[in-house]
Amino acid sequence: MKKKFNKIKAIGKQIFLIKDEFTETPSGIILLGKKGTNLPPYSGTIVVVGDSVEDPDYKEGVRVLYHDFAGFEFEHGGQKYYSVREKDVAAIIEKNVTVQ
Repeated sequence: MKKKFNKIKAIGKQIFLIKDEFTETPSGIILLGKKGTNLPPYSGTIVVVGDSVEDPDYKEGVRVLYHDFAGFEFEHGGQKYYSVREKDVAAIIEKNVTVQ
């Protein structure tokens, strides 16, 4: 028997992403998960792009930085997503580049 999944589609200029994971200590210190990266917790990987997003560089699999008060979190199919508007994306994180 085939398993059916509900697909989620972003509309307009919305971008759905999966936030990068980080650990925060009880005293509020953020411990980043990947050795050698100095990124704030406001980064994630794009999984869905709305049909009105103008920048062609915003596509599935691209890691981005977004503004700290942008968007909202929601859950769909057991996965947590974060929704931001195209204008709230601050930068694309390119592979093999150290951000300081």
